[in-house]
Amino acid sequence: MTRNNISPRSRSPLALALALALVLTACGDDQPQPAPIEAASTESPASIEPAPAPTPSGPTTALPPNELGEIMVLEYHRLGENEGEWIRSAEHFKEDLANLYERGYRPITMRQLLSGDINTPAGTTPVVFTFDDSSLGQFYFLDDGSIDPNTMVGMWAAFQEQNPAWSNGGVWCILPGAEHPSNFFGKHPSKEVPREEREANIRRKVDYLTANGHEICNHTMWHARLDKYDDAFVQDQIGSGEDSIQAYLPPDYDIVTFALPLGMWPETESLAWQGTYREGKEYSYDAVLEVAGGPNESPFDIAFDPHSVNRFVMAPGALDRQLAAYEQRPGDRFISDGLPDVVSVPANRVNDLNQQRVGDREVRTVESP
Repeated sequence: MTRNNISPRSRSPLALALALALVLTACGDDQPQPAPIEAASTESPASIEPAPAPTPSGPTTALPPNELGEIMVLEYHRLGENEGEWIRSAEHFKEDLANLYERGYRPITMRQLLSGDINTPAGTTPVVFTFDDSSLGQFYFLDDGSIDPNTMVGMWAAFQEQNPAWSNGGVWCILPGAEHPSNFFGKHPSKEVPREEREANIRRKVDYLTANGHEICNHTMWHARLDKYDDAFVQDQIGSGEDSIQAYLPPDYDIVTFALPLGMWPETESLAWQGTYREGKEYSYDAVLEVAGGPNESPFDIAFDPHSVNRFVMAPGALDRQLAAYEQRPGDRFISDGLPDVVSVPANRVNDLNQQRVGDREVRTVESP
């Protein structure tokens, strides 16, 4: 075979491909045949690989970083038209999502807040959404198996699809043994649904939540007022509630958040986050959610108490008033630096840092607001 004197680098990609095909044909019919040749690109393979999609940031603020600012933990319950302290309309829930997003807020879970895993873009403020009671209008499936778009989970998913920068999820505080309409996201009373069907629906819902960045929280078995019972009952109500939720969770899923029913503490307060029940079984939680109290300190602030996390009840007009207050006092608001391994704090507040929660992260000082 005569060697061609033309340098391979001077040949076009198409010519090279055709030459290779001829060589293989000449070597015998029993050789593997090459795949059909498509028109070659004049670009190198490296140049035609798709670039990684940029992480969407969405609307942000121009405020300087302040990771010792306040964080709101919002508290929702039922969905309905007759709004009140425990009821939010679908229209206003959608407005809450849009209003917070446009003002530079991004959701994180309690698990992320506790660990300091603030993965929101620079110029944004983390906010925690909590949903109590696994209650009316929170999460249903339609007959075709899709998520009901008129539920809170359905509206959240639709908003997230329209706004990819709205990442992470909410915290769903579940009552596994309560009656309808708080019976583990049950659309109908439990006795009206065959057990096998009911449990399959629960498992699908829990699987969806855990697979899509949401967090599962214990809210006791059936919402007992813990201030009215003795220590043994309190521990059983909390521990059996966790067991009944855990039955639908992956084996390695650790529930780290507990929500006090009605904000009522047991006589022995520590039982809200640690206890023993049913022949020595144990439970423990890193966070205990109150029912009220307003915005929270940053998790990096020495004043932050994870066993008494304030929540912001979503009563009519309450969020608008708080957002207006932050417009007047922007220095009160937590502003992310966009760097999960860095904690940026005002120079005049360095002594307020909880060094244990900061851990191995780098601390940077910024101009005081």
